[in-house]
Amino acid sequence: MQPFRMIMRFNNYSRFLLVFIALSIGSFVTSTFAEVQVLDRIYLIVNSQMQTRTEAQDVASALKARETSANKTQIELDQELLTNLVQEMLLLDRAEALKIAPGAKEIASRLDRLAAEQPQLLEVYAEEDLKEQLSREFKKHHVISREVDSKIRMEAAEIELFCQQQLRKERKVGLAQILLQGSTEEVQSKVKTIRLAFESGVSFEELAKQHSADSSAKRTGGKLGIFKPADLLAEIGEITNNLEPGTISQVVQTNLGNHLLYIYKEEFAEGLDCSNLKTEQEKNFSNALYTQKRNTLLDIYMDELFACANIEIIDPGNSGLPASSSLPVVDKENINCQARRMMVLPQKKKKKKAQRKN
Repeated sequence: MQPFRMIMRFNNYSRFLLVFIALSIGSFVTSTFAEVQVLDRIYLIVNSQMQTRTEAQDVASALKARETSANKTQIELDQELLTNLVQEMLLLDRAEALKIAPGAKEIASRLDRLAAEQPQLLEVYAEEDLKEQLSREFKKHHVISREVDSKIRMEAAEIELFCQQQLRKERKVGLAQILLQGSTEEVQSKVKTIRLAFESGVSFEELAKQHSADSSAKRTGGKLGIFKPADLLAEIGEITNNLEPGTISQVVQTNLGNHLLYIYKEEFAEGLDCSNLKTEQEKNFSNALYTQKRNTLLDIYMDELFACANIEIIDPGNSGLPASSSLPVVDKENINCQARRMMVLPQKKKKKKAQRKN
């Protein structure tokens, strides 16, 4: 299943709001009333939510203005735009189903903070428009908080394991290799011979001297030096990352030939004991693990919402907006959409029971 990856993680919805509005000022102020009349047609429908062409074009302009968009193709930009649009509308639709809405005081408080941080926005946008955008961000944030963040649990044992995994990723390894060349059959035969000899007690160093096609192996015993796996060739680094010391890797193919890899030494960062972390260390690992868990659950959650949604793109005409072919594809297998639609019902039942008691 190719996940419906989150383009905006909603980790700081207020920050996104400020960036989005600031980037879209230019296109907003140059739009004329006549253009709005022509372009303000329904473009995208997601369940109960609708978006017009001009609204979608504002988002497209904001995304395109980002530095990270400079080297993207039009196809990638179109996919990013629809991903962002659909995600927002799915969350707003869910907020409506869950009856999540901010109070007037909450929006007034957020507007005051926005005015203090970005006073120029009030000169460009009407106050009601800003309040509407703040309301949307409130709803999205609270849906995610309720249906994703509330499911995250952090255990001490998990933090320790995560610490060990991160240490392993950052470790340096003494790497050795046996370079093999020849036909597929010849390489397979040599690999079988090497593995049998290694299992019988012959050292990797001695095997490298005997079998490696690398001319320096007779002198070095196949030792290449000490490296971080991330600094190696991608194919070799990937295998090395998961290779246990004292074991021979599977055959790795590169343009140099076929490699059997072996870790003869490991070097870990000093001053870090995962079973006895200092307060600041534990906090850092806990935050990193929380973010990892949150992103994974958020991806799954958005996949499910998307798979169960009714999504329609109205003919974009000459608006420059992407057609339905740019919509992300999500595997709908193993997703019970009926159960997802019923998820709000228990809340309604609880309210009814509370009313009966009163």
